Order: sequence, then structure tokens, then C-alpha cells
Amino acid sequence: MKKPNIAFLNKCISFQFIKEGFSDDEKWCVDHTYLLRLSPHGDVNKLIKQAEIVNTIHALDKHIPYVHDIGIVDGRAYMILDYIGGENGEVALPVKSEKEQYDIGSQVGKTLKRLHSVQAPAEQPNWEETWRDRVERQAPRFKEIVNKNVHYECILPFIQDNLHLLKNRPSCVQHYDFHPGNILVEDNRFTGLIDMQKITYADPINEFYKMEYFNVPISREYSKGVLNGYHDHQPIPLSFWELHRLYAAIHIVSAEVWGHEVAVNQREKFQRYTRFTLDQFEDFNLLVPKWYNK
Repeated sequence: MKKPNIAFLNKCISFQFIKEGFSDDEKWCVDHTYLLRLSPHGDVNKLIKQAEIVNTIHALDKHIPYVHDIGIVDGRAYMILDYIGGENGEVALPVKSEKEQYDIGSQVGKTLKRLHSVQAPAEQPNWEETWRDRVERQAPRFKEIVNKNVHYECILPFIQDNLHLLKNRPSCVQHYDFHPGNILVEDNRFTGLIDMQKITYADPINEFYKMEYFNVPISREYSKGVLNGYHDHQPIPLSFWELHRLYAAIHIVSAEVWGHEVAVNQREKFQRYTRFTLDQFEDFNLLVPKWYNK
């Protein structure tokens, strides 16, 4: 690339384009030391808010990259973070032994626990009301999908019967896009949690809403390690599974609506993951999904 007019990078020499990832950001590895993210928008204030949260959690866990600089270049907002080496988990995990996968997951779970130790500011919107509104907005569109997929009929009634579980839930820092493609692995070590653009405040248990969709299909042992490491290898409370099951159901609604209305090319994949999730919970009649007990 043409060297960008960014003072922080004036002395840097090497700029390597990074093709991986699904975000709209353009990403460059700079001198194998920094990661330059160029956003498609010029909203620098949005990046400043992200950086404040990211650097707060970096102080607690060095698996989180530090944000060094933010600004505007050529009309685009940019962020410069630590470059963390390693292979993304989608590629790295399947070739590891089951024990190695589990150990890496355990390391990741401990990082998520530290991330979740940072509480949200008091002025955050009411969590229960936010999610009730979200379900109400998406339910009519999802019902149209259910009409063509009778196996989905159990989902909305289950959600409605369990929304009361969201009452008085805590809110903390959350990555909000947790899946193996957003972790880095080098040798048999977890080296970093990346792609923090969606970082926000939310119920900590909501962090795991993509487990059955995107984590377990890559590695069940890794996924077990994540949850066990998160719970310090102590028995996982039933209250966790009650909420996880609810968030998994709500995610199905969001993913199916997205797959039918926006990401049409992903629809079949999402339907496959939906069927997998329903099977793991036996249409939400099981509290603990089958994959965890295998």
C-alpha cells in the first residue's frame, strides 16, 4: 500500500495486507508490530469509545491488544493496535489433539472471565427491556420463516416462556463476537482475542450465545475448555445453563432473520447450525446441551 499519512507510523517500513476476517475494515500488519485498521466510515468518536474499553481490559489481560492511536486519514477513521501473532482458531484448532484443543479453550475462558470483570457504567439501558424489544421486533419476521420450517415451531414459545430470566441481569464488558475465528493460536498457546469492533456492555452469559452455531462445530473439546476455564474448572451452575439456552434460542431467531433478509448466501449454513442447536438441546427440552456431556 501507499504509506498512509499517519504520524504514528512515520518510521514504519513494512505494510502487509491481511485478507482474513469478515469485517468491513481494511487491515494491515505494520512491521509485524502493529495492526492498522481502516474503517469504511469516518466516525472517529466510535473508535475512541471502543479504544477506551479495549485498553481498560488490556490492563487486565495481555491477550487483548493495546490501542496505540486513533484518527482520520483520507476521510477514513483508523485504529492502530498491537499486532498479535498466531493462526486463527478456525484453522488451528482442528489439527490439534483433543487435549490441546481443551487446554487452549481453558486459556480463552480465563481471558473472557477477566474481560467480564469490568462492570458497565450505571447509565446502561435496562437489559431485560432491550431484549424483550428485540424479540418483539424480530418475532413477526421469524414467524414467516417458521411457516416454511415446522421444526422451528418450538423456538418462539420457548423464548417467551423464559424471557423472565433476563430480569436484573448484570452488565459488563463483552467481546460480543466470540467465535474461533476471533482467537489466535501459536503452537499450543492461545495468543490473542482479536476483532474488538463489536465490544460493548452486556450480560456476561450472553457472550456464549454463538457456542452451538460457530464454536462447537469447530471443536467440542475447545468449547468445553472455554466454559470450564471460565468457571475455574468448578461445576457450572444450572443458572448459567438456563440463560445460555435462552440466548442460544434468541440467537437462532436473529441468525435466521439475517440469513433470509441480508446474508442470503449464508442461509443454508445458518439453517444447518440451527438444526444442530435444536438437536443439541432436543428442541430446548434439555437444559445442558448434548455436546457438553459427550
